[in-house]
Amino acid sequence: MRAVAAGLAVTVLALAGCSQSQQPTPAQKAATQKADIEAAAQAKLTMFNKLLGMQRGDLAIPIGEEVLAKYPHTKAAAQIAKVLPGLKTKVKAAAEKRRLAGLWLYQVSPMAGGKQSTAAIDPSKPAGSRVQLVLRRQSSWGTSAFLYDHKTGEHFACHKLCDIVMHFDGVQHVYKGYLPNGGEPAMFVKDYKSFIARLSKAKNVDMTVTIAGQGKVTLAFETGGFDAGKWVALPKKK
Repeated sequence: MRAVAAGLAVTVLALAGCSQSQQPTPAQKAATQKADIEAAAQAKLTMFNKLLGMQRGDLAIPIGEEVLAKYPHTKAAAQIAKVLPGLKTKVKAAAEKRRLAGLWLYQVSPMAGGKQSTAAIDPSKPAGSRVQLVLRRQSSWGTSAFLYDHKTGEHFACHKLCDIVMHFDGVQHVYKGYLPNGGEPAMFVKDYKSFIARLSKAKNVDMTVTIAGQGKVTLAFETGGFDAGKWVALPKKK
């Protein structure tokens, strides 16, 4: 019996030793954890690159930021860190370009027995202003540029010809304005060709005018998104 008991004791000790030897060491645990982190970061990098390939940098950016925040010391983070700043700049610029382009409204519609093609933009300042800047081609009347109060119907104060002080990206030019014969709440720019040429190259155009009952008002237009190709040219009426 003593021999049997001794044998069992040896077996138990052997099994205990075997069990202890199978437990991962701290170094092994650290290596496993590091591998898991690298794998998780790599999966995010794969998604990041896939979105870049789809031209969806806007969706890739938050994934890249997540990798840098959660897995900063991984190979994936090192790769993303090289491209993320430039990507942010590119995406921000593209978003601003879309925003500026969206400020313009292009329309072609019937008018006075013919057709008109317009490009119109609302001012960014002052807040709540209803005065639009309109570029118009009309099959009978030709091309014109004017300010038009399309909501409140406020009239501009101008006797015969008046000065409109404008700034194109900060550079001042003074244009002559005049009111239409029909009494509409509008004011036309006399030298529209020069005005449109300058507007086409400017990011911002400020125009100071006098509105009846309000006095001098400076209208600020963010014109940088103007697309001349969308302002449809009309055939001359025979």
